[in-house]
Amino acid sequence: MSNLPKKIARGLVHVVADPRKFYYRQVATFANSIHNKKILELGSGYAVRGKYYYSAKRLFPEDNEFIQSDINKSFGHPIVDVTKMKYSNEFDVILCLNVLEHVYDYQKALKNMYKALKKNGRVIIAVPFNYPLHDEPGDYWRFTEHALKNLLKDNGFKLVSLKHKGKREYPFGYYLEAKK
Repeated sequence: MSNLPKKIARGLVHVVADPRKFYYRQVATFANSIHNKKILELGSGYAVRGKYYYSAKRLFPEDNEFIQSDINKSFGHPIVDVTKMKYSNEFDVILCLNVLEHVYDYQKALKNMYKALKKNGRVIIAVPFNYPLHDEPGDYWRFTEHALKNLLKDNGFKLVSLKHKGKREYPFGYYLEAKK
């Protein structure tokens, strides 16, 4: 597919599905009650016109310690590879928004996130489902709600909530909160 049809198709998906706005509305609701916590954001993304559009930092009160990260050093954040990170009981919240589908060893990522959270810490995960391939060739997975529930349980998490964008049978994506 040439670049133009791909851009048009992606634009249509954003107009119809708008998964990012859905995820960020959920995060904003969650963030309202988070104060004086240590937060790690995986995949904070790059700046668009001088602002980190992909980062959820702006949604959290400023009294939190918010660490943006990415695996691409040109994005200007500390480098954190979720499959290699060595944190232990350090964070109150870990945000993994639109990242897990790009992690080939997602089992290792989930184990590391669990280990990095403090007791009763929360992980927030958002993943696409019916969504075009993106950031190729590093777009590996689409998870169903059943897979997400089982992956979390298998890695020690307790599911707090799971929401879908679109019809349950034809979701555009999932947003979930789980705790250690």
